[in-house]
Amino acid sequence: MAYSLHKIIFVALVVAIAVPSSLGRRERSDLENDLRDLCSQTNKTKKCWNIIKSELNRFSDADGNKGVAGVVIDLAIAKSDEIHDKLNQLYDDSKNDELKEKYLSCSKNYNDASRNLDLARRNLDSDDYRNISVQIDDTSDELKSCRHQFKKDSFDPAHIRNRNKEFKIYVEIVKVATDRLLQENDPQPEANIN
Repeated sequence: MAYSLHKIIFVALVVAIAVPSSLGRRERSDLENDLRDLCSQTNKTKKCWNIIKSELNRFSDADGNKGVAGVVIDLAIAKSDEIHDKLNQLYDDSKNDELKEKYLSCSKNYNDASRNLDLARRNLDSDDYRNISVQIDDTSDELKSCRHQFKKDSFDPAHIRNRNKEFKIYVEIVKVATDRLLQENDPQPEANIN
């Protein structure tokens, strides 16, 4: 009796160990290939991959294009919030009225960009994909408005131009990821054969 109980426990342990814990998840190499493909569709493939690679663990539970889109939107929101906080700090610390005005204007742009991305995330979570591209385009418009404040000839001691360039990559990643999702969920019209 004790022998058969040990045998049953042994078999159960072997089965538990043999069944991969990632059952239902994509293999890491498949996930990396999918994310590399996503980055290859952006204008800054290498920079995109550097961003994604540093956050690869966040994608481990991402289920398909919707999961990937959710993670990249979250990354973009975090980056937007980070830049927004920095702009607010620069505003508080600056003694230059012209810079203060630019920091305040860009801070408002980044606040609105975060709001747009948050709306896109909520629509994604509720499977309401219709307005996501509009919200991403609005985010791009907010970024353009801030970029306009810090033109090439403009005084930029805090390197806001560089932060805008970095955020632009995040927005582009979101655009590609959400476009993939929209294409996946857009019913193809049936061919009309006469």
